[in-house]
Amino acid sequence: MIIAAAIFILAVIGVYIVMKHSKTRDSAQNDSAPSPPAPKAENSPDREFKTILDSLLKLNILMRKDRELSVEMTETIEVIIDDLMVITPSMMERYPGESLTYEIKKIGKEHLYKTVKEYLDLSQDSRKHQFDIFKKTIDSLQDVSNRSRDIVEKNETAEFKTMANFLAGKFSS
Repeated sequence: MIIAAAIFILAVIGVYIVMKHSKTRDSAQNDSAPSPPAPKAENSPDREFKTILDSLLKLNILMRKDRELSVEMTETIEVIIDDLMVITPSMMERYPGESLTYEIKKIGKEHLYKTVKEYLDLSQDSRKHQFDIFKKTIDSLQDVSNRSRDIVEKNETAEFKTMANFLAGKFSS
C-alpha cells in the first residue's frame, strides 16, 4: 500500500514537472517574433484556376465516354469549356473581387460539370424526357460564356454587376 502511494505521488510530481516545462516552452515561443502566417495554397489564383481546369477536364472525359450524348451537345459543351478556359484567368487577373468573376469560377468549377453529369446519369428514357430542359440550360450557359467573353474583351465593367446578379439568381443553388 505504501509502495502504491509512493508511485502515485511520484507520478503526480512527474506530470506536474512535464506540464510546467511545457508551459515554459510555450511562453518562450509566444514571446519570440511570430512568424507570418503561411499563405493558403488553396486560395491562390493559380491553385484555384487549376481546380477549375481539373473540373473541366473531368467533364470533357465524362462526355467522351458517353456514346449516347449527341455530337451537337458535345460540341456546344466543348465551346463553353473553351470559353471558360480563356475568360476565367483573365477575369481572375483583371477583376479578382468582382461578383461576376466569382460566378464564372463557380460555373467552371462546379455548375457545368454537375449539370452535365446529372443528365448523363439518367437512363435513356429519362434523357429523352429531360433533353429540352438540359439543352436550355446548356444554351443558357453558352450565352453566359459568350457574354462574359465580350465583357472581358471590351472591358465593360458596368455590365459586371448586372450579369453577376443574373447568374446568381439563375444558377446558384
